[in-house]
Amino acid sequence: MKKHDISTTIGLIAGTGLTFWGMAAGGTNLIIFFDPASIAITVGGSFAALLIAYPVSAMKKVMTLIIQSFKESTSSNTEIIDSFTNLSKKARREGLLSLEDEMSTLTNEFLKKGLQMVVDGLEPETIKDIMELEIGEMERRHTDGANMLKAWAAYAPAFGMIGTLVGLIQMLANLSDSSALASGMGKALITTFYGALLANIILVPMAQNLNYKSSIEVNNREMMLEGILAIQSGVNPRIVEEKLMSYLAPNERIKFVADHAKEAEVTENV
Repeated sequence: MKKHDISTTIGLIAGTGLTFWGMAAGGTNLIIFFDPASIAITVGGSFAALLIAYPVSAMKKVMTLIIQSFKESTSSNTEIIDSFTNLSKKARREGLLSLEDEMSTLTNEFLKKGLQMVVDGLEPETIKDIMELEIGEMERRHTDGANMLKAWAAYAPAFGMIGTLVGLIQMLANLSDSSALASGMGKALITTFYGALLANIILVPMAQNLNYKSSIEVNNREMMLEGILAIQSGVNPRIVEEKLMSYLAPNERIKFVADHAKEAEVTENV
């Protein structure tokens, strides 16, 4: 499950808003920052360079990548631990085949696939190889997507510089015409501005956003794999919980233990 990542939206709005505030400071008319030719050179030119660098099949995913940067997973490490603790208890009590009843309630396809292989009786080495290969391929796809945005971020300032050179050439070619001189100087500056804006407010942050979320998803899947193999080997549920807790940050681990201690105390009192 995915939910909206509010921090991405806040960051994009804040960065854009502060930039526009700075542009408007001192009573400057914002219309002077709008130049269709400069936009065409910077945005259109950098996107055209991206088309040269990547095939059409990869380019179709650009919008999907941007949308993904505004989403985040709803599952937490602590929820994964609780889920595996319950699954391991059921497997120890009723056998591995009983896990098939639980799979219909699971929403994570990676977890369902791993448990299905356990129920089917595959060897632990086989399950580990298959699941690690899937994790590796997922990470590769995510890295490719982030690299595509990074490439676009590199092209944008470069095309901004091309626009700057175009403006300077136009300016030098019409030194006797004051209006052409002002137009050329404006284009020379504004294209560099557009390139820096596109790269540093949108593309580079989104690429980093995707890399960070990919690392979290890899960590979650490695946790799941560890839990799946522990359940198959018949490890005590308490040991399963302890093993998966090693994936938690120190502050998360302290909170997890404290919360479960409170739950146990409430249960005893009841």
